[in-house]
Amino acid sequence: MRKTAEILNIHHSTISRYKRGIYRKRKIDINKKYEVFIKYLFDHYDKRHHSIEVCIHNFKKRYKGARCPSVQQTYKWIREGKIFLTRDKLCYKKRRSKNNNMMAHTVWNMKNKTVLPIRLRPKYIEKRDEIGHLEIDSIVGLKSEQASITSIVDRCTRYLWLIKAEYKQEYYVANLIYNYIIKNNITVKSITTDNGLEFNVLGITAKKLGVKLYKCDPYCSFQRGTNERANALVRRWIPKGSSMKLVPQIYLDDICFEINTMPRKIFDFRSSCDVELDY
Repeated sequence: MRKTAEILNIHHSTISRYKRGIYRKRKIDINKKYEVFIKYLFDHYDKRHHSIEVCIHNFKKRYKGARCPSVQQTYKWIREGKIFLTRDKLCYKKRRSKNNNMMAHTVWNMKNKTVLPIRLRPKYIEKRDEIGHLEIDSIVGLKSEQASITSIVDRCTRYLWLIKAEYKQEYYVANLIYNYIIKNNITVKSITTDNGLEFNVLGITAKKLGVKLYKCDPYCSFQRGTNERANALVRRWIPKGSSMKLVPQIYLDDICFEINTMPRKIFDFRSSCDVELDY
């Protein structure tokens, strides 16, 4: 026991009390033990002229035999409210922790903002365990045309919807997507899109639907892999370079039916329609 006390640099009786379970932490009356120091601090402290450090330095020079706490201990007493000083009377304001504030700011964004970067998308969405998490993209035709196709894919069932868009104007596209979702009673829990100009105000649609909109990083189409794969299937019917101007909505509905009833290896050769029935 004595050897252990020597290693820990404490008295052997302390270890004995710990072993017997009768150790009690001593309660020190700082107003009695440091009476001279606290009186000196009360008389000489001035937040404009004499800080805590200055008072402790001068006290040690003047009262060499008196008990004097460290600067850290004195600030600890102030935080715990054990002496007359309070935080608002200190020379310096409390520094805010950058990490905690950044985390609080991120949490606030996730709770209150509708449009968020994809890095803030919850991890459970990646598991594809529930329907309603959609990916949206545009399929363009000739560069000289305004007409395009908006594709919507469910991340879980890979169910596909196609919408004919006559223009690429952002408010027109946002309103078109909202009306289509409401009309077809599509379950929506989150939306993921790219940074296309036609989706600049899609956050308005997300707010109307009461869901979050996650924006992919620039030049990172792999972050919407489900959507890109669905677009590749659509290209079997509408090859690249084709004009979208004369493509009717009824033809797009037929393409959706063909793709949604297509056997998929990922679903053990079941179709997206079959998988959707499980939910």
